[in-house]
Amino acid sequence: MSGVATAGPAEPTGRRWPTLVALAVLTGALAVLAGPTGAVAGLATALTWYVLGTPYALAAGHVVLAAAFPDGIDAATFLLVELAFVAVLLAAVVRSETAVGDALAVLATATTFVGIGWLVAGAQPLWIAAGTLLIAVALAAYALHRYELVRLGLVPEIDSDADSPTHEQ
Repeated sequence: MSGVATAGPAEPTGRRWPTLVALAVLTGALAVLAGPTGAVAGLATALTWYVLGTPYALAAGHVVLAAAFPDGIDAATFLLVELAFVAVLLAAVVRSETAVGDALAVLATATTFVGIGWLVAGAQPLWIAAGTLLIAVALAAYALHRYELVRLGLVPEIDSDADSPTHEQ
């Protein structure tokens, strides 16, 4: 665990301001891009952050994003909104003990997934791009799981004579 602070009200006031600024930017972006419905979506995301914390706010924000754009969303608008969501995540990461490393990981991950989605969506139908992103997220999650097992020493040592049919040395 990286020690990322997630809850809104439990944090000292001086440490919450980056997230509050990021949530204001997100709410403003949604209001400009989707009108009053977007503003309500942004406020719902901010309220979720205040009550439950950053991970839940990001999840709720993406759910209300569908309500803010019922007729669909173009790629440029989606990219702007996602940048605002990344800002909310980065604001939470700034408060962690390993802020620089965590921020680089967030930026690298966001850039990778946006790049994959953008490249595939440009050449294939949207459903294929969504499926490709789903596979990429699943592979990344599995890779992180395996990395965690290795770092925690939970992977058994491979016995060199186990490969031998007679188990002789």
